[in-house]
Amino acid sequence: MSMATGGLAVLLSRTPHQFTGLEVIGKIIYIFNLALFLAITACMAVRFISRPIALKESFRDGNESYYAPTCLLAIATIILGAEGYGTSACGPWLQVALRIVFWIYAAISTLSAILHNWYLYYLAMASQEPFPIAQLLPSFPAMLSGTIASSIAANQPQEHALPILIAGVTLQGFGFIMSLLIYAEYQYFLAKHGLPERAKRPQMFIAVGPWSFTALALIGMAKEGVKAFPSRYIISYADPMSTGSVTVSTGDIAIVIASFFAIFVWAMAFFHLCIAAISVLASTRMFGGAGAPPMSVAYWGMVFPNTGFIIATISIGQVLQSPAILWVTSVLTVLQVIMWLGVGSATILAVARRQMLWPEDVKRGIEDDLS
Repeated sequence: MSMATGGLAVLLSRTPHQFTGLEVIGKIIYIFNLALFLAITACMAVRFISRPIALKESFRDGNESYYAPTCLLAIATIILGAEGYGTSACGPWLQVALRIVFWIYAAISTLSAILHNWYLYYLAMASQEPFPIAQLLPSFPAMLSGTIASSIAANQPQEHALPILIAGVTLQGFGFIMSLLIYAEYQYFLAKHGLPERAKRPQMFIAVGPWSFTALALIGMAKEGVKAFPSRYIISYADPMSTGSVTVSTGDIAIVIASFFAIFVWAMAFFHLCIAAISVLASTRMFGGAGAPPMSVAYWGMVFPNTGFIIATISIGQVLQSPAILWVTSVLTVLQVIMWLGVGSATILAVARRQMLWPEDVKRGIEDDLS
């Protein structure tokens, strides 16, 4: 819930067609997400303090364990929002703070990816047959380091921006390659077993995320690399004695390669978005299904990955200088706000009716799956 809300705030700060008051709306959502993050953290703390064994049980559960990294993903959106909304309102101290926070986040997310994946291997967690696409999540926070790097490098001094960008590329590559390995299992699962049960179909939108965030991160980092990379950075390795004038710089090469690669992977993000959307719609009575899946936290998977898809499309539209693409993204932004409001309202209603986040909800979910 928090990472979806924080992602929406970031999207509003980047949507290409701004209007008076939109920044204020984005700041309100961002501040609301800070309160939401703290409230969720407090609730989780109460849960684990009141029953300490629940923490161990959570990490050993085939469904719950994979979603522990969403905490770090929520923190990533908070960092991105601080850059987007705080730069114009705060002094130079903010950039120093963001630089420090970036390295702390990169270290923690990398360590988390290594230890959490090892723990899942140690338990042979896949033998519990969780939905395969959820296996993306332990490596996802590390991959978001690339997205953070593409955002904060713009206002950093060159001597700091350069290592931030290199670290961003490194961790973006790690997360993307890990995702490719899991995509193979996910596609095999769908081909062999068919679509998942109704309750798990909203999770299919998770597959949109890695492609989308890789596209937007690479374009963003390459854009900042044009300013941060020395003109003959890396190129001079092949010809260190050359002192002639530079016609094509390292940054120029990076932005061209990154842009075409982003378009290359964007198509896969669009494919998975369509597959997920059709799968969810096919379960509704309107399209001859048994009915929409019961409300659950999984519905929030329809918000955060799609936010990344829209921002990636914005980045591609900007680099291609295409007004048509940018207008499409503005329409998608409106639809995303509607989706966030719809899922948020349904969550409040479901909790009030004791249909989710209550102990009996577990039993009900199992019965729904069996039916």
